[in-house]
Amino acid sequence: MINPFPAVESRATRVVLSLLALGVAAAGTLWLVDLSGAAAGARAAQRHWHPHGYAQILFFLLAVPIGTLVHTPPAAAAGLPVRRAWATTGLLLGYGVLVAAAAWAVAPLAPAQVGGGRRDPSGLYPAWLACVLLSVAVLACAGGLFVRPTRRADPLDFRPPSARRRAAAAGTDRATEPRRRISGALFTTAVFAWVIGAPLLVLLLLRGLADWAVG
Repeated sequence: MINPFPAVESRATRVVLSLLALGVAAAGTLWLVDLSGAAAGARAAQRHWHPHGYAQILFFLLAVPIGTLVHTPPAAAAGLPVRRAWATTGLLLGYGVLVAAAAWAVAPLAPAQVGGGRRDPSGLYPAWLACVLLSVAVLACAGGLFVRPTRRADPLDFRPPSARRRAAAAGTDRATEPRRRISGALFTTAVFAWVIGAPLLVLLLLRGLADWAVG
């Protein structure tokens, strides 16, 4: 049960925490990429996924839990459902593993180096990963995995609209507990990520089949 009178989240605090989560995740990714040269298994994985794909997968697996962790204290203070956010985090980590497995399968179809040409198909693989992984990772760093309560209009509230708006801005109106299992921002981001990412994956597969047929 969440607090029916949640505290107002500070927008400035949320921006600072989002930047902190992004910075920590990026630094952790660079550190792990640098360490990959010392382990034979990590070097082989980096070669197979390609350096850009390997870095994007690592960033996702770091950014999702880091973003949730950083935003947990203010979310708990505001009465948001923290357990639900962490359950979503676990599901997203499983999703990241599935995408990494798919990337492992299609990586041989993509060149290791990304060209700079406008019609160069070498960018399909990293662009697909950016759509389906980086977009969700950035959302997690911004605290987008927390379901925020919605406010419903009371049919017996006969105050003028201006008074209702002032009460909503002041946070004195009662907020209802969210019925959604995931945040609307996550759902929207995931839909757009795959609406854009799925055609890129299909094009990558078709290019691989074409190269196989020619070869």
